[in-house]
Amino acid sequence: MKRLEIAETNNTPHVILDADSGIFLIEGKSFPEDSKEFYAPILDWMDGLKATPPKSFKINFNLFYLSSSSIISVKQLLQRVSDLKTAGTDTIIIWSYDDNDDDIKKTGEDYQKLTKLEFEFQVNE
Repeated sequence: MKRLEIAETNNTPHVILDADSGIFLIEGKSFPEDSKEFYAPILDWMDGLKATPPKSFKINFNLFYLSSSSIISVKQLLQRVSDLKTAGTDTIIIWSYDDNDDDIKKTGEDYQKLTKLEFEFQVNE
């Protein structure tokens, strides 16, 4: 599967999705003008994994801000991860947040409840 990398901007996170190296990272602020447009290639890439699901999948989120439309798009992404889990892939979500950022931590906890995925919460140093 071809590597997908999207450079970080002032409004969008840095994204690396690389099945060969096992690097799956979404990091930064997420408030694009059009969340559907920004997240479409990410969701398409995740859909492509269904053809040959990996044995394990660990994705790292280190988000500093999420707009309401981004919250919906990230939930759609996590649903793709949940689909992989249903197909037999071991899945782990690493949800990193700043120690004083209760909003991002709570968002991760809400996603965990909604998706029933295994989350590991980590405080950024």
